[in-house]
Amino acid sequence: MEVDTGNSCFIEKLPVERFTSTRETKKPPPENNKSPPVFVNHAAIAWHENRQRWVGDVSRRSERMPKDPIISWSTTYEELLSTTEPFSEPIPLTEMVDFLVDIWHDEGLFD
Repeated sequence: MEVDTGNSCFIEKLPVERFTSTRETKKPPPENNKSPPVFVNHAAIAWHENRQRWVGDVSRRSERMPKDPIISWSTTYEELLSTTEPFSEPIPLTEMVDFLVDIWHDEGLFD
Protein backbone atom coordinates (compact mmCIF):
# COMPACT_ATOMS: atom_id res chain seq x y z
CA MET A 1 0.00 0.00 0.00
CA GLU A 2 1.48 3.33 -1.03
CA VAL A 3 0.94 6.52 0.91
CA ASP A 4 1.23 9.82 -0.91
CA THR A 5 3.16 12.18 1.34
CA GLY A 6 4.19 14.50 -1.45
CA ASN A 7 2.26 17.45 -0.05
CA SER A 8 3.23 17.03 3.62
CA CYS A 9 5.93 19.73 3.45
CA PHE A 10 3.52 22.00 1.61
CA ILE A 11 0.87 21.64 4.32
CA GLU A 12 3.33 22.45 7.12
CA LYS A 13 4.19 25.77 5.48
CA LEU A 14 0.58 26.91 5.21
CA PRO A 15 -0.76 29.18 7.95
CA VAL A 16 -3.20 27.49 10.29
CA GLU A 17 -5.92 29.95 9.28
CA ARG A 18 -6.07 28.35 5.81
CA PHE A 19 -7.41 25.11 7.25
CA THR A 20 -11.03 24.67 8.13
CA SER A 21 -11.94 23.58 11.59
CA THR A 22 -12.36 19.87 12.19
CA ARG A 23 -15.79 20.62 13.64
CA GLU A 24 -17.14 22.17 10.45
CA THR A 25 -19.37 19.94 8.38
CA LYS A 26 -18.87 19.65 4.68
CA LYS A 27 -21.89 20.72 2.64
CA PRO A 28 -22.64 18.68 -0.45
CA PRO A 29 -21.84 20.50 -3.71
CA PRO A 30 -24.71 21.68 -5.87
CA GLU A 31 -26.15 19.05 -8.19
CA ASN A 32 -24.90 20.78 -11.34
CA ASN A 33 -21.28 20.72 -10.13
CA LYS A 34 -19.70 17.46 -11.32
CA SER A 35 -16.21 18.09 -9.85
CA PRO A 36 -14.67 15.29 -7.80
CA PRO A 37 -14.78 15.65 -4.02
CA VAL A 38 -11.84 17.52 -2.47
CA PHE A 39 -9.68 15.55 -0.05
CA VAL A 40 -9.51 17.16 3.38
CA ASN A 41 -6.77 15.86 5.67
CA HIS A 42 -8.52 16.14 9.04
CA ALA A 43 -5.53 14.66 10.89
CA ALA A 44 -3.24 17.38 9.54
CA ILE A 45 -5.76 20.05 10.46
CA ALA A 46 -6.08 18.70 14.00
CA TRP A 47 -2.29 18.46 14.30
CA HIS A 48 -1.86 22.11 13.27
CA GLU A 49 -4.59 23.23 15.67
CA ASN A 50 -2.99 21.33 18.56
CA ARG A 51 0.46 22.66 17.65
CA GLN A 52 -0.87 26.21 17.55
CA ARG A 53 -2.32 25.78 21.06
CA TRP A 54 0.99 24.32 22.29
CA VAL A 55 3.28 26.88 20.66
CA GLY A 56 1.05 29.86 21.29
CA ASP A 57 1.15 33.19 19.53
CA VAL A 58 4.72 33.71 18.31
CA SER A 59 4.12 37.43 17.72
CA ARG A 60 3.48 37.98 21.43
CA ARG A 61 6.82 36.54 22.54
CA SER A 62 9.45 38.95 23.68
CA GLU A 63 12.94 38.85 22.25
CA ARG A 64 15.35 37.39 24.78
CA MET A 65 18.63 39.17 25.14
CA PRO A 66 21.60 36.79 25.10
CA LYS A 67 22.91 36.37 28.62
CA ASP A 68 26.51 36.29 29.67
CA PRO A 69 27.69 32.75 30.32
CA ILE A 70 27.49 31.56 33.91
CA ILE A 71 30.57 29.37 33.59
CA SER A 72 33.66 31.46 32.95
CA TRP A 73 35.62 30.63 29.79
CA SER A 74 38.67 30.00 32.00
CA THR A 75 36.91 27.53 34.35
CA THR A 76 38.37 24.04 34.35
CA TYR A 77 36.61 20.74 34.82
CA GLU A 78 38.51 20.20 38.08
CA GLU A 79 37.34 23.56 39.42
CA LEU A 80 33.72 22.56 38.81
CA LEU A 81 34.19 19.21 40.56
CA SER A 82 36.27 20.47 43.50
CA THR A 83 33.57 22.66 45.03
CA THR A 84 30.42 21.68 46.86
CA GLU A 85 29.05 25.22 46.58
CA PRO A 86 25.93 25.54 44.41
CA PHE A 87 26.14 27.80 41.40
CA SER A 88 24.84 31.32 41.85
CA GLU A 89 22.15 30.58 39.26
CA PRO A 90 21.09 27.58 37.17
CA ILE A 91 23.35 26.78 34.22
CA PRO A 92 21.48 26.40 30.92
CA LEU A 93 21.83 22.97 29.38
CA THR A 94 23.31 24.34 26.16
CA GLU A 95 26.04 26.13 28.10
CA MET A 96 26.92 23.01 30.10
CA VAL A 97 27.00 20.86 26.95
CA ASP A 98 29.28 23.38 25.22
CA PHE A 99 31.56 23.42 28.26
CA LEU A 100 31.79 19.62 28.44
CA VAL A 101 32.37 19.22 24.69
CA ASP A 102 35.21 21.76 24.86
CA ILE A 103 36.79 19.86 27.76
CA TRP A 104 36.39 16.53 25.95
CA HIS A 105 37.95 17.99 22.79
CA ASP A 106 40.92 19.26 24.81
CA GLU A 107 41.39 15.82 26.39
CA GLY A 108 40.95 13.96 23.10
CA LEU A 109 37.78 12.19 24.27
CA PHE A 110 35.49 13.67 21.65
CA ASP A 111 36.14 13.84 17.92
